Amino acid sequence: MQAGMTHELPRPRLAMRLLGFAGATLLATLSGIAGAQTSADTKTFEDANFRYSVALPKGCRHDEGPGTLDAICSADLDPEKSSAASAAAALVLEVGVESVPADASTPPADLAQRYGEAQFKEELPETVCGESDRAKVKIDNAKQVLEEARVVYTADVTCPEIKFLGLGERRAATRFLITPGLRYRLMARAPKEDFEKRKEAVDAFFASFRLLP
Repeated sequence: MQAGMTHELPRPRLAMRLLGFAGATLLATLSGIAGAQTSADTKTFEDANFRYSVALPKGCRHDEGPGTLDAICSADLDPEKSSAASAAAALVLEVGVESVPADASTPPADLAQRYGEAQFKEELPETVCGESDRAKVKIDNAKQVLEEARVVYTADVTCPEIKFLGLGERRAATRFLITPGLRYRLMARAPKEDFEKRKEAVDAFFASFRLLP
């Protein structure tokens, strides 16, 4: 699903990470929400190299890098406001992809051994919050689902306030999709008081994510 934005918190990224997936169950559950957003409201991004597509709100600023795609969105999804919005204090929808050639022929059960729930949780503080102190980050509802061709991890994350930047707590939803050869990481984050207000955009983002042949 992670760059040159003024006042943005440093966010460590894995090599070629999207940071960040949505399983078949999630897609089925939320497909109606995604369908409700018209093409006039969103822009679809496709990456043939990393084999995925995703729809992001047009009113956001879109930043792309090697294996990464971010949407930074103002509260009202106004393009001009989004162009100057800080990723630290805005709604951020993020996709990052990591290439893992050694896993190219690995079945899901073995993928879960190579990248387990403990590793997933360990990665979340820096990936989602830019926070190196694991104790400051709250992780809830962590879950692993073993599917036919992939492993899906989900969790809710609360990032701590950063007083010297005037930032309050931020909330995030994460979906990591571990597939043979590629690891997808999706993240949606916003200030705590705004997160529920952005639920429709967040749900549509996750629901729109597709793996390409």
